[in-house]
Amino acid sequence: MAELGARSWAERWGLVGDAAQARRLAGMGHGRMAGFVAPSASSAELELLACWGAFITLVDDGFDRGGEYAPVSEVRAVLDPLVEVLKGTGTGAAVRTPAVAALEDLWRRTVVGTAPGWCARFAASYAFFAEATCEEARWREERYMPSVQEYIGVRRRTITVAPLLLVSERLLDAWPQAEAFHDVCADVVAWTNDLFDAGAEQAGEVGLVDALVRERGVGRGEAAAITRAMVEERLDDFEPAAGRLADSNPHAGDVRSRIDRVRTFLYGAVAWQYESRRYRATLPVQRAPGELAEDPVESAAVRLERRLALAVAPDGALPDRCAGRVLETTLLLALLRAHRTHPEEQRELTCWLGERRAGADPLDALLIDAVLRPQVLPADAADAAAPFADHLVSSTGGRGRLKRSMLHAVLHVLGGLGLNAEDIPPVAFAGALSTFTLANLLAVRIVYAQATDHPHAVSSSERFQLADVLEDGSGRLLWEASAATHLLALNALQSCRPGHPVVGRAVTGLLLARDSGGGMPFLDSQDVWLSAVGGLAFLSRPALRPYAVRMGTFVASWQAPDGGWPFASGIRQTDVDTAARCMEFLHALDPHRYRAHLTRGAAYLAAKAGPEGGLPTWREGDDPDLDMTAGAVLALAPHAAYVRHVTAATRFILDTQRPDGTWDRSWTLSESSVILRAVDALDAASHTSDFNPTRAAAAVARAVARLTATQKPDGSWGRTPDHASDTLSTAQAIPVLARYGPPHVTAAATAHLISRQDDTGRFPAPPDQTGPRPLPFDYPVVADLHALATLTRIQQPRPARSESGAGGTPPPKEQAHAYRFVTAKELE
Repeated sequence: MAELGARSWAERWGLVGDAAQARRLAGMGHGRMAGFVAPSASSAELELLACWGAFITLVDDGFDRGGEYAPVSEVRAVLDPLVEVLKGTGTGAAVRTPAVAALEDLWRRTVVGTAPGWCARFAASYAFFAEATCEEARWREERYMPSVQEYIGVRRRTITVAPLLLVSERLLDAWPQAEAFHDVCADVVAWTNDLFDAGAEQAGEVGLVDALVRERGVGRGEAAAITRAMVEERLDDFEPAAGRLADSNPHAGDVRSRIDRVRTFLYGAVAWQYESRRYRATLPVQRAPGELAEDPVESAAVRLERRLALAVAPDGALPDRCAGRVLETTLLLALLRAHRTHPEEQRELTCWLGERRAGADPLDALLIDAVLRPQVLPADAADAAAPFADHLVSSTGGRGRLKRSMLHAVLHVLGGLGLNAEDIPPVAFAGALSTFTLANLLAVRIVYAQATDHPHAVSSSERFQLADVLEDGSGRLLWEASAATHLLALNALQSCRPGHPVVGRAVTGLLLARDSGGGMPFLDSQDVWLSAVGGLAFLSRPALRPYAVRMGTFVASWQAPDGGWPFASGIRQTDVDTAARCMEFLHALDPHRYRAHLTRGAAYLAAKAGPEGGLPTWREGDDPDLDMTAGAVLALAPHAAYVRHVTAATRFILDTQRPDGTWDRSWTLSESSVILRAVDALDAASHTSDFNPTRAAAAVARAVARLTATQKPDGSWGRTPDHASDTLSTAQAIPVLARYGPPHVTAAATAHLISRQDDTGRFPAPPDQTGPRPLPFDYPVVADLHALATLTRIQQPRPARSESGAGGTPPPKEQAHAYRFVTAKELE
């Protein structure tokens, strides 16, 4: 509501001049900003804060004319009357412009109920902002290059953090210590912006990275690294100062509350910038140090770690952007058409899909044709979708039939595919379903009922339930961070309750969640999962380990009441994979500090285990999954109280291995991914009392034999032997072979992996994660994290082989690395 209220207010007062400006304002998401920086504020306070954000941004936009900046005289002519409004009685500015009229209205609303002295403090803060903005304009006009210190002082005021912070505190009494904390907040937000803008700065622009390049004589990549280090140092200024202040006022709850408000504002402002697509530019590349050239593995690792260090957000999250995908983009286009809104966005989505039709795989081609050319959708489209539907059934166990119905429902939404009332999925008990499955089931049932003229096949309570489920959002742009589920549910709701307000409000967030190319991604965040995976990789790199400490704080903060973790911050549904990854990371980082989190997490995982020892992804009683079970072993192995669970889970891993050395893939497309997870789990379980080293050694040998036999001539692997080689599959195969395979196989694979590193230090690879299974989705940083972990593990000493062979029982200290390499012939 704050988002729509701010837009309506800006349009009413003439701050939005044309459709392009209106779309730009919509893309900023100032209502989202308000929710991030002041999550506990009332709806009225959130709207007021959003209006301030929109006002400041729109006024500032007037100084930028497509890369050409207004002269300082014009900037002053705009801002001076605004300062007059704030310093006067609220009226009487000499110049009557839309900005002045809008500010007079906004100021009248803002001053109501403010604490004594607040108005004067705010007016002074805005005057500082205006003067600093004029100073920046003068620099551009005169082509003046400020020193780093000059820039920092001015930028602290132009970032607008101080005025917005004061608006959020307008009902609170003056706090003498506030200024220092406000300055830290402003610096961190400003410098983070400058860091991510560095790759897109144009001639005449002034930024911290450029200032550092000139003053210190370094490259842009090195200046970006200095900027990131400065952000970290500034954060280190905040927490000790906050701790000292809190300790000196042990009974003053208000002090802690005020500190928490500023901290929330700081991390919320940066999180909003990430979500609102503010950080889009490619980061500058640091030069690799010449002295490492003789060690190609370490040189590759250093180049990658220097890039990854820049990617960690100030709050410790490792955010990344999921690429747009055909499924979600077609569903968004269908929803906008049904809702009859946003014609320009419809055109963009149509172009996006049209550009991808020529190179689309069969499923994507079917979806694109269904939404762009529904008149040519064949009557037997269900038959055309049969291969994909059958694969869905076979790859997702008990949920497979629902997935097939989902695919047919999608084709109906996109192109009017005829549905059969007999195929309506049955009702299920909501308490036994994950949030995603519940929403998908309700949506599919409603689509089928509407499409087959059997509306009474779905109860009215189910229709209301779907709306309630969508209303009970997590606060993310996408419901539970998932566009696939969100869009299918919204299309279903639109079909049975056209014009429902939930749909209109959701469209606002959906359009904000599109990727840089305009496509709709599967997820709008995976930050908790990525931070746990990344944090574990960072711990083995001295240059990255300091970032891991803050990453641990972020991960721990998102543990849910049930003891598990969600894959994205702010969503409700926890899952076994994320919980296991978070526990593995926190235990490696500091098991004492996080002992309470680990204890609750262990109980969460243990409760999910089935009678055969396997663990599912979401809810107890679901089909067990190898990846989840292996992750649980890695997480529970350090906890003596859960030896029984580790033993049962290990037995499940051994029982489910195929004769060819592989395991079922579910949430991954790569054989080597699941092999690595299983072998790591067997290593971790080797210390348990009931561990069977003979059977485990044979299982590892089969896995190694599979990898050795399927290695391609260039030293790489593909997702399967039938797929082309890719960097991610190769990176996940190497750690297994580095421990238990022939050295020449590892050497060839390592050489190939290093050769795939690009000029920016990254390791590009096709996506490996799937969702909804088996559809791939792409978070590019995943390949980088696996590559970093692999490059680090390659350099670790190769474990000694047991003299007793595959069937011997090694001494306890050697059990974890006791499997010697066994050939395929020996296994026969």
